[in-house]
Amino acid sequence: MMQWLELQIVVSPDSHEAVAEICRQAGAQGVRLEEDRVITGLPVTGQLEERRQFLNAQLSRLSEWGLPPVQRIEEVIRDESEWAEAWKQFFHVLRVGERVVIKPSWEDYTPQEGDVVVELDPGMAFGTGQHHSTQLCLEFLENLVQPGMTVADVGTGSGILAIAAAKLGAGVVWAGDNDPVAVLTAQRNVARNGVGQVVSVHLAEGCEGAPECDLLVSNITAEVIKSLLPDFMRCVRRGGWLIVGGIVQERCEHIRAILSQPPWQNMQYRHRGEWCAFAVQRG
Repeated sequence: MMQWLELQIVVSPDSHEAVAEICRQAGAQGVRLEEDRVITGLPVTGQLEERRQFLNAQLSRLSEWGLPPVQRIEEVIRDESEWAEAWKQFFHVLRVGERVVIKPSWEDYTPQEGDVVVELDPGMAFGTGQHHSTQLCLEFLENLVQPGMTVADVGTGSGILAIAAAKLGAGVVWAGDNDPVAVLTAQRNVARNGVGQVVSVHLAEGCEGAPECDLLVSNITAEVIKSLLPDFMRCVRRGGWLIVGGIVQERCEHIRAILSQPPWQNMQYRHRGEWCAFAVQRG
């Protein structure tokens, strides 16, 4: 049975968004923001110590960025069942955009006409729908996915965006992640949602192995998005769309400037809280 290292990072609310982003970059599985702390979890695997070192190194830089530092970090090892149960009280049915509904597997929901329901379990890889960056990408997908499209989801996490794309009508969805835990989680969620004939999940770095696509979505970080843009350009066919999220407001203008250059055009922008996302079309 998988075990998880639960981390309760006691820090001022002014630092919450930055700490959540650092947790995400470290490969944490879900993030919950409370009044005086950020709660997250790392899978207990061979990569645990490497993840912890990265997390601690980045957290130590908060003061450099003009943010209140971490006061302390409380740690406890939890079994997968205990971890999942602990998260149930925080995840409820959530409507995103006009049609997409994120439904935890343990809650009942009667779909309304036209609803696109994505069912997920808690305690999984990133992408419960609660995070603003995930919501922004879902809203873009709702507007841009057309029937029969080939879609790539780079950094799929829980698989939420890939599953939503399939349920919105995509004909083929390639989902990739470089974290084996995320790949397993996404595969389980794909099966749970009955979209296995459309969505395939792969252990991959960036776009490695991805097909030429009509739409590529990547909800990662500004730095990784910037490094992968040449690969995105090769993967997205002319006239196709690129959706990028996971970008903190401080990096928004930088990414906007990059995406304002050819071959990208027809930029669309969304923001919520401290996060922003872009959709651009390849000319």
